[in-house]
Order: sequence, then structure tokens, then C-alpha cells
Amino acid sequence: MRAGIALAVALLAAGGAAPATAAGPDDVIVTVPGPGGSPGTDGTIANAQLRWGLNAEAGGGAFAGGCNFLSAGRAGDAGGSRVWTQNDGLYRAEDGRVRIEKPTASGGWTAATWDSKCRDASGAPVTVASASSTSGNQVVIDGGTGQRRDGTTEIGWSGSFTVVFYGGMTYWSVTDPKLTLDGVGNGRLVGTASGYGTSMDDLTSWNPVAPREVVLAEIRSADAAADRGFTVTPEYRGVAVEGAGQVARSAANAAFWGSFPQSFVDFHRLTGQQGYWLTSGGIRDAAKPATAITVSFDAATPVVPPAPEGTGAATATAVPSNPLRAAPAAVDPTVPARAFFAANAPLTTQPQGSALVPAARGGIPAVVGPLLGSAAALGVGIVAVLSMMRALPWQRRRPGADVAETAVA
Repeated sequence: MRAGIALAVALLAAGGAAPATAAGPDDVIVTVPGPGGSPGTDGTIANAQLRWGLNAEAGGGAFAGGCNFLSAGRAGDAGGSRVWTQNDGLYRAEDGRVRIEKPTASGGWTAATWDSKCRDASGAPVTVASASSTSGNQVVIDGGTGQRRDGTTEIGWSGSFTVVFYGGMTYWSVTDPKLTLDGVGNGRLVGTASGYGTSMDDLTSWNPVAPREVVLAEIRSADAAADRGFTVTPEYRGVAVEGAGQVARSAANAAFWGSFPQSFVDFHRLTGQQGYWLTSGGIRDAAKPATAITVSFDAATPVVPPAPEGTGAATATAVPSNPLRAAPAAVDPTVPARAFFAANAPLTTQPQGSALVPAARGGIPAVVGPLLGSAAALGVGIVAVLSMMRALPWQRRRPGADVAETAVA
């Protein structure tokens, strides 16, 4: 019997098969897993893949600068809040094991480029007019290492990527993301965040933000026991945070109301981007919920990611353009006030004053002054005409006044 056990153990450890003879009553069957375990079991992970687009807004149209997009690597210092150019060398589609991919019209994936970064899967330019209009770009990082043990999962990736908004006017980076999950698939994705801070109120402000670890995504019920990997949508809908300008939940925003994790939005108090990562009351709120994360335990046989939502419907020949809407230089006094305000209403507002987005301000709107001035001028004109006609109340003669004047004379 001992000889039989030794032979079975030796063959299984070497990757061989046990003899094809029936087990005797005294035989003991021993199963020895290969080095690192097999897919779906505990063991070492040597080449995991992380794929994520953060949210639709990270690939959507911007109110200035063309669009928001992802870039591989940790972007250097642009020297100030400005739109990137291709010659800056700040944008990269690939950096080491990090690359940026975009969905294609046929359902596949292709490498992003400088020229394609502001276009959706059909080739049409993304636009702020629709929350579903997005490039669908995702960061893909290979080479993740870690282990699965007693049902828990730990994987870390080396590399960085940059999240660019307003064409480069504000951006930040994530370095060395790490995933931890417990036995039921609950956990989080963390990373070291860094970047530069600026403000819509003062674009000359440009301050480096010291690196800090933040929670990128809170994860619940991921299928970490799957053989090849899993796809899971991080927590966002229904998440409340404090001190970040999140508006109250209502019937109008209930379908997408929420926020990225607290430490995430706290970090963006320094970058000026808080309004992009929670429900702020703007017309782009529906594009802010976190999108699905896909983790593959072996990058050589990755899990097929779901197609990003929203592909746009504009023609592919159009040029990306998302101009800011400014107040008119002059006010036509013949235009009714109701029509004027309807035509010049702001496209969006953000309650966070330090964000790089038009802030919702209190007080009298700037257009009210010119309108009041026009109304006052019209009133003066009417009084002047009535005076020339001697039709003003104090210019009218009392009954019998002419008779009295004749008698006096």
C-alpha cells in the first residue's frame, strides 16, 4: 500500500497520471495540485489584467478643450491649466504594461490614439449634449501579481494612468492600483493618486497635489471564485458622501444618484474636480456613475469585458467641438425677457465653487442689469412723449378752469 501511495504522489506531482488500476481496499488516493494551483483555486497569480474606464464622463465631451480622456502613464507638469497639444508629449496611449483601449463599431477593442481620443466607437465626436455620448476608453494594465488563498484575493499592478478632463485643463494620475477581496467578493480597489490643483475662478492657480492613497472603487459581491476572472460594477448609486457638494436625492436623479468613495472625492477637493465624481445637480450627472471593472487572473486569456454604454449617433466626419456658452455682448430690447432667458440659460451648473466647471452663483444674474437699463430707457421715452402731448395727469386742466381765468382777466 505504501508503494502505491508513493507512486501516485510522484506521478501527480510530476504532472503524470495515476496507474489505470482499480483502487484496492487499502489504497489511499492523494491529489496534489500543481505549482500555484489551477484556475479557480487558491494559488499564485503572476499575470493578472485590470481593465476599467472609471465612468462615462471620463470619455465624454467637455464644455471646453474638446473632451475628457484617459492617458497611459503619469503625465508630467503642463505648467498650468491649459489644453494639451500633441507636441506637448503629455499624452500616451501606452506606457510599459499600461495601455488605453477603445471599443470599435464591430464590438472589438483597439488602441486609442491622439486623433481618436475624442471620438466614440462609431468614429463620431463625443458631445456634452448627451450623457450617453462617450469614447468608452478604458485603461488596461497587465502583469498583476498576487495570490488567492482561503477564498480571499489580493492582486497588485505596477504602473500609472492619467485621467484628463477639459482637454488637459485639469488632470490627475493613479499609480500602482491594488485589489483586495474577501471570501464573499467584497473589497476595494485602491491606488496612489496625485496631480495638479486649479480652479474655474482662477485658472492661473496651479499647485502640485502630493501623492496619497485613495479608494478608487468599493466592490461588493464580485465573483472572485470564477476560473478566469470577473466583471463587477463598483458601488456608486445610493452612496452618500459629506462635504463635497452632493445634492439631495430626488425623483429626477434617483436613477443615477450617488458618489465615488469618500476618500476619492476628498482628494478631488484639491484638484478642483469634485463635481465630476458625484451627483452635483448638473446636466452631466447621468454620466458619472462608476462603470464596470474587469479583472482577469491571466492576461493571456482575459475575460471578455462588457461593451461600454453609449456610442453616439453623430456623423464620423464631424470635427469635435464643444464651445462654452457665453452671455451676449448686447441685449436686444425687443426680445421678450422669457425668450431671452430660455435662449441663454446655462448648460450646466456645479455647486462646488472651486471646481473647474461653471459654478452656480447666487445674487442677480449679469443679464438682469442690461434688461433693467433697457426698461428704464423705454419708460423715460414714454414719459417724454406723453409730456409733449400734455397728457400727463398733472398737465390736465380742471373743469371750469378757463372760465375762472377769463373772469379774473
